[in-house]
Amino acid sequence: MSAARVCLLIVIFIGLTTSISFAFRPFRTEDAGISPIGFFAVELGNEFRKNDDGKDNVTTFALTYGLLDWIETEIDLALLTLRPNSGKNEFGLGDTVILSKFKILGEKGVLYDNDLFPDMVIRPSVLFPTGDEDKGTGSGQIELGILLVIEKTFWKVAARANLGYLASNDPTLDQNFEDRFFYGVQADVPLFTERLRFGTEFTGEFGENVGASLFSLTGFIFEITENIVFDAGVELGLKDAGSAVTAIVGITFGFNPFEEFLTSK
Repeated sequence: MSAARVCLLIVIFIGLTTSISFAFRPFRTEDAGISPIGFFAVELGNEFRKNDDGKDNVTTFALTYGLLDWIETEIDLALLTLRPNSGKNEFGLGDTVILSKFKILGEKGVLYDNDLFPDMVIRPSVLFPTGDEDKGTGSGQIELGILLVIEKTFWKVAARANLGYLASNDPTLDQNFEDRFFYGVQADVPLFTERLRFGTEFTGEFGENVGASLFSLTGFIFEITENIVFDAGVELGLKDAGSAVTAIVGITFGFNPFEEFLTSK
């Protein structure tokens, strides 16, 4: 798999939690939180990745909005700079991902809220090939995805598990969809204070044409103010990843322009 394709897949799994206080960058594993109604979160990030093939830089932008108590929607964009060991450098817009999260179980979930059961979220997604396939900044394929999220808190430890299915297809050719599966497990705890959380995760994917990759990521989340969160982490490629090392940094801003209107109703 090309370095550009790996970067694009990584962008898909970046998410936000219920409130800005614990925005869920830099981890790939999705959380079960849903943004409150009318709440916007703007997420800016940068990832510098080095592997056996060269160096890549991905600058990401994500905008999340809370539609209902149990639904949020998100759009993800990326700018890619590719610096391969052989060949010329490339720069351009990556593919665009639109996704939604639906809360099934848990607080304000569709079915019921019971502390005995973990929170559960379903997250469908669509990737549009807005990047340039010839440059390597785009996949040239439409990709449909569905992700199951399970989350449970034990004392102060928050644990999460993901299982996702993705299918990609070249929209210009009559081809069968290529199947791929994603998985992730992650846990985080407060470190000295509730404003600072430290966590680690293991993520990977497997499929007929992509092999079976495995990554580990360790990072932290620091709440600067109630509506500004800083994050950073380091990800290592453990299997079928070309000795990849990725340094991640980002910041998330949250606001609700309709808060006064909603609270007055």
